[in-house]
This record gives sequence, C-alpha cells and structure tokens, in this order.
Amino acid sequence: MHKEGSKVNLYELAEEYEKQYRIICAKVDAIAPLIEIYSGENLLLLRKKIKVYYDMASECKRISYMLSHYYDGDGDD
Repeated sequence: MHKEGSKVNLYELAEEYEKQYRIICAKVDAIAPLIEIYSGENLLLLRKKIKVYYDMASECKRISYMLSHYYDGDGDD
C-alpha cells in the first residue's frame, strides 16, 4: 500500500484493485471445495459468503478495468 499523502496515478490504483481481485478469487478458490462437505445452515452460510466474495471480486475487476482504460479514446472525437 502507498504511504499517506503520496500520490497514486490511475494505473497504480488499477493495479491495486486487480491485486485485490486476485486475493478475493484465491479466497473463493480456497473455500469452494467446502460446498461438497457442508450441509444445512452451514452450507447456506458458505454459499452466502462465496456470493459476497464473488460480488466483491467482480466489482474490483470492473473498477480496475475502468481505471486502467480511463484515458482510452471513446471514438467520438
């Protein structure tokens, strides 16, 4: 992470979001096999946790893409 007060450009920020995406995906990969083991209330809670992680990862990926392509032309010039 960057020191407080230091400036971060959009590409560095995009990389931070991409890094968080990979971390969250690794967490999902680590707990997903438990679906085969858990049952009942524990299975429901696990599925909810995976859904939340999936949503977080998707949002990180989306933000990373937006930041890294911020300066790309949109073709309307």
